[in-house]
Amino acid sequence: MKNSLLFSFVVLISLFVSCSKKVELTDPLEEFDRSRKLNAIPLSSADSLFRAWNMYLVEDKLLINDDGLDYIYRLIDPVEDRYLGKFGRSGQGPCELSASVFLNRYGSEGENMGIFDASQIRFLSFTVSSLEDSTETADCEPYLFPINGLLRQFVKLDSVNFLGSTFFEQPYNLFRKAENVQSLGAYPFEADFPGVPDINLALAYQFAFFKNPKSPKTLSTSSYSFNMDVLQLNKNGELDLSASRHYWPTLFDPSENSARVSSTILPDAVFGNISTAVSVDKIYVLYNDLPWNNEQFQTSKRILVYDWDLNPIEILELDQEVSRIAVHEGDNYLVGYVDDGKANLFRFDLR
Repeated sequence: MKNSLLFSFVVLISLFVSCSKKVELTDPLEEFDRSRKLNAIPLSSADSLFRAWNMYLVEDKLLINDDGLDYIYRLIDPVEDRYLGKFGRSGQGPCELSASVFLNRYGSEGENMGIFDASQIRFLSFTVSSLEDSTETADCEPYLFPINGLLRQFVKLDSVNFLGSTFFEQPYNLFRKAENVQSLGAYPFEADFPGVPDINLALAYQFAFFKNPKSPKTLSTSSYSFNMDVLQLNKNGELDLSASRHYWPTLFDPSENSARVSSTILPDAVFGNISTAVSVDKIYVLYNDLPWNNEQFQTSKRILVYDWDLNPIEILELDQEVSRIAVHEGDNYLVGYVDDGKANLFRFDLR
């Protein structure tokens, strides 16, 4: 994970301020009134991995964005603890993917997977059933409309609606086909950054989307800070900001020259959420309230659990440090990952 994110931009921007002031952290731990301990079950199937960047649980199949050269994802069954195969052939062919991919599920039963390939600026849809046979390149349905090259995240909400995150004044945008039909939202603690251009705020917050596996609700959360928004479609097909919890801003220094804009995250910035996973009913946040200090991989033993209205439910205390998490859509179990010189996977049963 880079601490300085760069973005080519042709317009000169002349007004910047340093955003390195000390901020007070609102303690989300004070909002919880119960916790429970979970014991790790090591998974030997982790031996089939080189390194995990992102993980997603689709039913009982764990898709791991690995460093493999031929396929983007490795497939593991965390219940039976066995390696299943590969998915997402690497390349630029019709149904092939690059390394920079973001997955979400859609459909009334979560029967489809949408994958935004940020490197190739395209969106492909696969059926969940295509995970059953990993011996051949899966068939896909391509998104046939142009995608704005300024989008960082792009998820499919239902059969016609897409949610995108941009570098503009309002970070959340609803798309139908190629048309941007609605913009809304604001950057957390925006008033604390007078004169800082929107593009720098977008680079500093690095919004990530986590869509509910079986409904159009989507969580937006930010790295190097702790802030959450829940977006959902209303009966009129418009996007609503249904719930928000903003705890503290990120710390960064913006800069620019004639060819690029960047926001460099400062060592005192606090992640809050190291990794996030969502089920049909709950949101899971792997939480750490220590300064980043330029450490590439953060770890924690504490997971904060919220419902989709962002009400706190409980704190899960793990007996094993992890740096990435994924959760079963029915809240049956969690999977955690950590690299201590080799890839390690652990299952934590929730029921």
